[in-house]
Amino acid sequence: MEPESGYDREVIDRVWQSAQIIPGNDPALWRKDEHGAWLHRLAYRNRHSDFGWEIADCAYTMRSYGLAALRPLQWQNHLDFLVASRSSVITADGLRNARRLL
Repeated sequence: MEPESGYDREVIDRVWQSAQIIPGNDPALWRKDEHGAWLHRLAYRNRHSDFGWEIADCAYTMRSYGLAALRPLQWQNHLDFLVASRSSVITADGLRNARRLL
């Protein structure tokens, strides 16, 4: 495991592969999370980028469900996931990300 990320490179790459591919965009660099927010592959764990993303562990422990429990989320959506906030999400607004109230 990489100490700064918590996940080794293989896990990060496999979680990236589960993000939504958007036709017309390079899937090696651009994808979307389950809320429709843009993710940039090189912005993993970058909270200074609108396109930064993190890995959410839906089972709260990868040991229980393996990689199936992990999913890529835009970093603000990941923070909302951690605090169980369901009042808004970050989603795409054209080529940008924006907060949308639910």
